[in-house]
Amino acid sequence: MSFIPIPDISKDDIYEITPQMFTSRGIKLVLIDVDNTIAPYSRDDADERLLSWAQRIKGAGLALHILSNNHHERPGIFARALGIEYDGSSRKPFTKTLKKVLARYCAAPGEAALIGDQIYTDVLCAKRSGVLAVLVKPIDVTNPVLRARYWLEAPFRLCYKWSVSK
Repeated sequence: MSFIPIPDISKDDIYEITPQMFTSRGIKLVLIDVDNTIAPYSRDDADERLLSWAQRIKGAGLALHILSNNHHERPGIFARALGIEYDGSSRKPFTKTLKKVLARYCAAPGEAALIGDQIYTDVLCAKRSGVLAVLVKPIDVTNPVLRARYWLEAPFRLCYKWSVSK
C-alpha cells in the first residue's frame, strides 16, 4: 500500500491492455473507470471496439467491474452495455467502495487492477488499496479545467516513464 500515485502500468488507451497483462500477474478482477477512460464525456454509448475489448477481458476469465466517481446514470449505461456490474459515486481516491467491491468478488487486493485516466483519483485509490494501478491517457482534454488537472498530474506521469526506462 502506497500513497505515492505513480502507476504500475501506463498505456495510451485501454485497447493496449490485454487480458494476458492481468492473468500473468494473477489478477482476476479488473475495475475500470468510465469518464475519459473508456469513453469521452460527450459520449453515452459503448461502441463496437469497447464491447469487443470487454468481451476479450471477460473471455479470459477475468471479472470486469465499473468503478466510477460519476454519480449520474452514466456508469449504469455503460455497465448494462458491457454486461457487467458497477458502482457509481465511489469517491475515489477514498478506498471504501473499492474494498467493498473486492469483498463482493472475494478478491484480495493483489488479485485486482484498477484502470483509469486520473492520477489523483484512480491511481491514488489503487495504490492506497494495494491494487495494481493502470493509467491510460485521457481520451479528451479539450475542456480547460481537465487540461489544467492533467497538467498537474504530469510529474507523476513522468516519474512512471523514468522508472520504466531504468
